[in-house]
Amino acid sequence: MGLVQVATNTVTSAVSSLDLIGTTTDDVYMITVNGYIPTTDAQDLRARVLESSSANSTSNYDRAMKVLRTDTTFSNNSNANETYYDLTTAVGNSTGEQMNGILYIYNANNSSEYTFLTMENVQLSHTALTIGNQGGAVFTSASQVNGIQFFAGSGNIASGTFTLYRMT
Repeated sequence: MGLVQVATNTVTSAVSSLDLIGTTTDDVYMITVNGYIPTTDAQDLRARVLESSSANSTSNYDRAMKVLRTDTTFSNNSNANETYYDLTTAVGNSTGEQMNGILYIYNANNSSEYTFLTMENVQLSHTALTIGNQGGAVFTSASQVNGIQFFAGSGNIASGTFTLYRMT
């Protein structure tokens, strides 16, 4: 099994969102997020699917994840019928605070199936707390998805490298 880089975007000055386009086959896709930092402190990284390169903001996003914290035990976090995937837990923007993670996308190019995603990430939160998130999500509309859009919960994405790979 190998990886073929399809798209990459490195944020060096603040952007409101960024798109990774290229899920054009029935393969599984992997996205790496390295060094996500929001411009506004304590902001989650969020995502939406792209259909014909346009973000879908309908209430068709469900997710569930286990939140592993260094200050206490784990917790569960889930939402249904949201207008986006929520991928993190209050990422900070002070020195050293950031998020790194890996996401896998399934069924994106299949217009008769839901698009699924699994994720795992580690972050240093706005309170300098290390948090790990692991879980999955689904876009509950059968459609052909050709990419994913990332954006901060509030404010902009200050920095980070986002890369889309096709698994072969």
